Amino acid sequence: MRLKDKIIIGLMLLFLFLIVVSESSQQRINWYPSFAVTHKIPFGSYVAYHEAKQLFGDQLQKVNISAYVFLDKHPDTKGTFVLYNSEVVLGKTALHSLLNWVKKGNNLLIASQKFDDELLDSLELRRGYYFNHEFDKKLVLTLDHPNLKPKDSIIFDKLYSAPVLRIKDSVAPENFKKLGHFVDNDTLQNINFIDVTYGKGHVMLHSFPYVFTNYFVLKSNNWAYYTGLLSYINLKRPVYWTTNVQNGATAQGIFKYIIENPGFLWAYRLLFAGLLLYILFEGKRKQRAIPVVQPPKNETLAFTKTIADMYIENKEHKQIALLHIKHFMDYVRHRLHLDIRQNSTKLKQQIAQKTKSDLIDVERLFDLIEGVQNQQNIKPETVLELEKQIEKIKRRES
Repeated sequence: MRLKDKIIIGLMLLFLFLIVVSESSQQRINWYPSFAVTHKIPFGSYVAYHEAKQLFGDQLQKVNISAYVFLDKHPDTKGTFVLYNSEVVLGKTALHSLLNWVKKGNNLLIASQKFDDELLDSLELRRGYYFNHEFDKKLVLTLDHPNLKPKDSIIFDKLYSAPVLRIKDSVAPENFKKLGHFVDNDTLQNINFIDVTYGKGHVMLHSFPYVFTNYFVLKSNNWAYYTGLLSYINLKRPVYWTTNVQNGATAQGIFKYIIENPGFLWAYRLLFAGLLLYILFEGKRKQRAIPVVQPPKNETLAFTKTIADMYIENKEHKQIALLHIKHFMDYVRHRLHLDIRQNSTKLKQQIAQKTKSDLIDVERLFDLIEGVQNQQNIKPETVLELEKQIEKIKRRES
């Protein structure tokens, strides 16, 4: 490898190293709405999960598979399922399985900005939005229980809109219970936390899942709102904390598995170092010689000469003359756009006009054509004269 190439590669590696050092020294806040229990970023749920773990103790079980698969494997399970994410859409099969499980006397808590339409229809609810028209005012999220408000309310600064839950009919059904709502200046606006009796069990829906994130649990005394929300869960029965529905749970991939295992991590590092050494010492361009490909020759003239020689050797002068006549008639039809089946006198006049030739030359050519067609044997001189007259007409037109 030349010295110049080594210097360039060295400068590139130094530049890459400086970029890595610069990026690692900058502490950037990741605002991705992960909701994953292992993420400590603002919108992860590491703190919320561990708070729940302290509250429920051994009753809390982390479920890493879908609720549908878990219930299929453990049909006799009793307790409460907790699901939360920016959007929790279960699908028809999983939803039916969970609702049938709730009917038997179990509970379900879902915190999401979007729910299955079939779930809302089953509970006689619909989606809506609360709009804070006075943007400079604070929006308060509070629980309805007397012991949980107003000091245990969670406050959002300058929140313009928020998803809410609304009853389809103007009168709330008997199986419906409001647990929390949005308040602006202590005025009741919209419901965001409800409990609906479903069979022998209960379905609790919360339309603002960000209360499960680290950012909100750790802000001010919002932890009190969070623990108040969890107090609606039966502490005497198992709580199944589903972790596979969160956004962050689906963004792990194979590299997370490699990084979490030291053996795989060192193997990955050695692989990268080996590739780097190969680039340094074996990255010299190696390529076989490219053969020169000659462009194809134009054999049209040679082919034409061969065919002409065949006619001449066989003394088929009339065939040659007839081919000249045929090509001339094609020229008149396609180039001059004239009808060769029309009256001969009119056709001659039009050819003379189109080619700017003398009418006498055109008539002489047609007389020659008629003579060739009527004669049995043609002399070579006649073929040459025919070709000469045709070229004379064509030359005038061009």
